[in-house]
Amino acid sequence: QSFPDYLQWLHFAEGMLMPPVNTLVVETILLPPDKRNDVNVDRARKLLGRMLTAVDRAMKDKDHLAGDFSGADILPGHACIVSARLWGGDMADLPNLAAYCDRLKARPALAGAWDA
Repeated sequence: QSFPDYLQWLHFAEGMLMPPVNTLVVETILLPPDKRNDVNVDRARKLLGRMLTAVDRAMKDKDHLAGDFSGADILPGHACIVSARLWGGDMADLPNLAAYCDRLKARPALAGAWDA
């Protein structure tokens, strides 16, 4: 385990991934259609695409963000999985990220939670 990597990815999730995710949730799900702002949605998707690209690059030749599966994968992993749904971008250009999300979704505890 790499504690600096752990901290980096934990804070990256909260500071870089979640803000555009939150904007997309508010603008596409929570607000009524007449209150939504397409400019905010476009900006959030663009920013989120850049952040997901950073995770994709970091996952090259790795299974997890900071060594073995850890808390560094829980928050960023959740953000990446949710992002894939909200972003609306083609994940074909992000094969490392797509594989990472698939590995996380295949974990028994997460699969069981989603089934419940």
